[in-house]
Amino acid sequence: MDITNFGQTIAGYRKERAMTQEQLAQELGVTAQAVSKWENGQSYPDISLLAPMADIFEVSLDELFGREYHRPAAGDEGEPEVQVIYNELPWDDDPSTLHVVLFAGHRLVGNSIFQRHQKEKQKVEFCYEGPAINIHSAFSVICSENTVIQGSVNAGDSVTCGQVCGSVNAGDGVSCGEVYGDVRAGDGVTCHDVRGSVTAGDSVRCGNVGGNVRASDGVTCGDVKGDVRAGDSVRCTAVYGGASGADGVKIQN
Repeated sequence: MDITNFGQTIAGYRKERAMTQEQLAQELGVTAQAVSKWENGQSYPDISLLAPMADIFEVSLDELFGREYHRPAAGDEGEPEVQVIYNELPWDDDPSTLHVVLFAGHRLVGNSIFQRHQKEKQKVEFCYEGPAINIHSAFSVICSENTVIQGSVNAGDSVTCGQVCGSVNAGDGVSCGEVYGDVRAGDGVTCHDVRGSVTAGDSVRCGNVGGNVRASDGVTCGDVKGDVRAGDSVRCTAVYGGASGADGVKIQN
């Protein structure tokens, strides 16, 4: 099902229930212009609206989505396993990226894209051990120490990982090994070397940092190639840019 067919499906269900675009928009908390764009194939609804829309139309998500079944080839051992593939999702069909969300029945109760349902997200941890992969999770991400993430990690809550070859973006704290990209955290950051910049909602304790460091609390690092700005003290081996801390700056070299 392409975007045009998906829009026609929405329009068909709406008309079956004698609803105007304005009425559907009001039920979903969006504008009538947004509904018009969906039905004209100009854009998709947010993923957080799909389950409520299915409830309004009294249909399943399967009836909103196109789907395919893939069964093992004849002669395979064991019972045939049915795999459902949903075609209408707001991200690319990239097998190297995990998208971690939570459904209760057909109702979405957590997703990192729209930062909804924070209470539910705090109760869930996504623990992963496997091949190198990108991770987009609504929840905390915990990777085994030996797992190397070749891409980036984006989490609605905290991140605990080994080596990350991309960037790390977390709604809470970050505790990682070496990070090749930037680190952004809503709370504190504790990492080995970070080749990019570090931005934290609390303190930063790292090895060497290849970019800037911004922290709401104190900063304790090795060499920092950029600037350091801290809401508390700064304690670093060397800072090649400027350094300022509300409770003083101490540079060893």
